[in-house]
Amino acid sequence: MKQLHSRKVLLISIIGIILLGLFLILRFVSISGITKANTNLAPEYCIPVELQAINAELSKDSGAANELLIEKKTALEKSMKECAALAASLPPAEKPSNLISVMQPTPSPLPTAQIIPGIQKMVLLPSGNFIPTGEAQNNYWAGVIKGQTIQILAGIFRDQDESWREDHPEWTNAGPQGAVEILDANWSIVAIVQTPTRNGYIQFVKECDSLLLLQAEDGTMFVFDPANLTFTSNDLQNYSSSHGCR
Repeated sequence: MKQLHSRKVLLISIIGIILLGLFLILRFVSISGITKANTNLAPEYCIPVELQAINAELSKDSGAANELLIEKKTALEKSMKECAALAASLPPAEKPSNLISVMQPTPSPLPTAQIIPGIQKMVLLPSGNFIPTGEAQNNYWAGVIKGQTIQILAGIFRDQDESWREDHPEWTNAGPQGAVEILDANWSIVAIVQTPTRNGYIQFVKECDSLLLLQAEDGTMFVFDPANLTFTSNDLQNYSSSHGCR
């Protein structure tokens, strides 16, 4: 009788282990399938390398300690979807049916986009490792500095090194690396400047004289000096300007 009872207990234990293994396998396949489906919908330049690293990390462990990774994943997927939606809205280039002995018309130059000064919300595309903040936030500023028109885009600078978690364990609980991209009047990149600390996507809050106040996702405030292309320690929250802040 005892032997029969022991066999039943052993059989139940084996079945439990098998079911647990199947559950973990199905969960991994589900996560991989969702990630693959999302990335397949987006152009390659829209897919952040950091998102792939986060998905790999989440597939290993789903504990409560990964809540921050899930929040980062959500933010990166949102940016990827916005980029993909914008890319899909652009009409495909027409391909001539026959290029032999056909005189192609000389293309007319595209009109130069009008640059409107001040803080604005704009639809912006990623550029290399720079991913702009979504158009729902104040992600763009333009103005004249030292007689030259410049444009500044707010966003993040994505990590290219997939081993950054091992190399920089202090970044585990930090957000993505905030950054601004500076362009000239012809939309050519002048520089990309990273925020002093990693606090996630940033957006413009106000402009005081020639200084710009930006805020990160976690509420951290930064002050950027367009004239010197650097972040400063000025306190614009209590800044007094003869011309006022806007």
